[in-house]
Amino acid sequence: MKKFSKLFLSCAAVAAVTAAVATSAMAAGISATYAPADATHETATLTIDASGYTAAQKTLLVLKPGKTLETVKVSEGDVLQIDQQDGNDTITVALPKDLADGKYTVYMGGDGQVYSTNFKVGNVSSVLIGDVNQDDEVTLADATEIILDYVGTKEITNADAKVAADCNDDEDITLGDATCIINYYVGNTSGAGLVGQQK
Repeated sequence: MKKFSKLFLSCAAVAAVTAAVATSAMAAGISATYAPADATHETATLTIDASGYTAAQKTLLVLKPGKTLETVKVSEGDVLQIDQQDGNDTITVALPKDLADGKYTVYMGGDGQVYSTNFKVGNVSSVLIGDVNQDDEVTLADATEIILDYVGTKEITNADAKVAADCNDDEDITLGDATCIINYYVGNTSGAGLVGQQK
């Protein structure tokens, strides 16, 4: 994996990934598992499962908490790491051991699509039930994510998104969960299950 300097990434790589976000829908094609540093490991590690990602070359961008390509113009200081990887289904990235607590966003681009996921460090606020696309609000777009997962078009792979999608708390993701979100959205809270609550 080639690690870019932050000077380079702020001029070229971030611009390229940001442009890809602007021209394509986000897709759930990766997942990330964070392991903190410990007595035997001097650095934290982030393991990314990209087995469903078909691009020959992958550009990986890890942003600090509160920063996403959809909502802010990313600057050099917002980037935790950017790397490039050829081909592999599993990517392991070394991260600083003293990361601040928060929810970090990971992007992967390179084939005209941008894939995103999140990972948490330390004591982070709970998941908002119904916020399947992890944009910090509950809208009809979240119900759509559940429907796409249910029909097999776009699987929900992110751990927080799966928790958020189980709106009726039956440990399964079905059209009933999408219905809960729709009820919540139109103000019918009696049929909204746990939507809007933190878990």
